[in-house]
Amino acid sequence: MPKIITIAREYGSGGRLIAQKVAEKLQLVYYDNEVIDLAAKELGFDIDTIRKAAEEKSSSFMYTMSSSAFTLPLNDQVFTTQSKIIRHLAKHDSCIIVNGCADYVLEDYDDVLTVFIHAPLESRIKRVKDEYKENHDDIKRFVMKKDKGRSNYYNYYTTKKWGQLKNFDLTINSDLGIDEAADIIVKLFQKGNF
Repeated sequence: MPKIITIAREYGSGGRLIAQKVAEKLQLVYYDNEVIDLAAKELGFDIDTIRKAAEEKSSSFMYTMSSSAFTLPLNDQVFTTQSKIIRHLAKHDSCIIVNGCADYVLEDYDDVLTVFIHAPLESRIKRVKDEYKENHDDIKRFVMKKDKGRSNYYNYYTTKKWGQLKNFDLTINSDLGIDEAADIIVKLFQKGNF
């Protein structure tokens, strides 16, 4: 039976880098934007359009009428397709999935270690400036806006609240160190008590 790690993270916490290190140490397949790209391909849309839609909740409950059938808004189609892809990946291979809603999508699956990576705002701002090389007039505002978008998306598409500790098996402050955080996840995964 495949064993899965899902990682959700605050923007600028280094969660993607931690996930990549964990995948490397455990020899697991790693998925992040690939999930979005697969959803884009399946829907027949441009990848950039899908990536933008995957970061936003549906803007309204309005459904368009097309050929006498209701069509979900693009954002909802993306979430539904991503969910199908995440479930498919989890059934077929042990892997690590960096996706804000993967913990929710796989909540009924056995052998899923759910992780949330966070860090103090000042640390995240520094990482976004120094490592991500983001160039914005107000980096603090930019980081907070990214988190608000992630929160709104998660809260809209799940029955849980984004970033809440009880939603995860493990939450880690990445200020402990990227390698140290990765090692903690690796050890817990190898123990298999999740």
